Amino acid sequence: MATNPMQRKARNSFLLGMLVTLLIAGVAIAFLLMQLMKEKAEEKTYVMVSVLSKDVESGGKITSADLISVEVPSEAAPTQGTIGPASFTVDAEGNEIAAIAKVNLKANTILTEDMIVADGEETGSDVRRQEYNSIVLPMDLVTEDYIDIRLMLPSGQDYIVVSKKQVEIPMVGGVDSTDTIIVEMSEDEILMMSNALVDAYMIEGSKLYATKYTEPGNQDASTPTYVVGNEVAQLINSDPNIVEQAKTALAERYNNNTSLRQNYINPAIQAQEDAAGNQAEKMTESITNAQSAREEYLNGLTAAPAE
Repeated sequence: MATNPMQRKARNSFLLGMLVTLLIAGVAIAFLLMQLMKEKAEEKTYVMVSVLSKDVESGGKITSADLISVEVPSEAAPTQGTIGPASFTVDAEGNEIAAIAKVNLKANTILTEDMIVADGEETGSDVRRQEYNSIVLPMDLVTEDYIDIRLMLPSGQDYIVVSKKQVEIPMVGGVDSTDTIIVEMSEDEILMMSNALVDAYMIEGSKLYATKYTEPGNQDASTPTYVVGNEVAQLINSDPNIVEQAKTALAERYNNNTSLRQNYINPAIQAQEDAAGNQAEKMTESITNAQSAREEYLNGLTAAPAE
């Protein structure tokens, strides 16, 4: 049956219109889908963190009651080391051990491990960074390792001078120093080390050396067993820079162990006919090592390319 030309034209126009409509609808749908996908991609994820509910000054105490939980964008949250209520421990009596702020902290600050220290473990006012280059070091010692510093006598007697010190290895010429370490020492520990250094210098065949903790997070600090000489003990008792608690502990250790010093360490020194010569030689060697290490360090700074 023949089709009327007008009908055929109308049908073609209708089909063309439908095709155009479908194309426009397809473009619109595709655009909407792209927008939805973009919005989904930009949609932020949130995590729960603990923040301070109040301002805390440096040295102030922080307890779990001072923390509140809030949601923050995941990209704004620290990836590790955050502190929450579950991070606080209790003592033997079941009392919560507070944290001490190392710096001034504002309310709504996300609390992290590097901002606090446990109550009782904060840095004392007499603590100083000390550099030593006369200690025999473990071959694989690296920065942030923990060590005991010990004195071994030729007779085999071995004493702990200071315990559980975190080590920093200074860089010399762009590489770790082979003989120098930096540790934080309280005033009484500085005097203990000074006395141990003199003993090690004067007793030929003795050794002042460091031993590493294998699992410092799980191992308690060793109890020092080294006893200072009488002259140094008197200096400690008269030094106003030493806190009373350290004075008492050190005096008790000395008073309870005078026989150890008199029976072993002092005789070992007296047995050395050339003790004074050994002391001078070792002291000169120590000074030379320090000067050489410092010279290499400064040369390394001079040679470093400008950024």
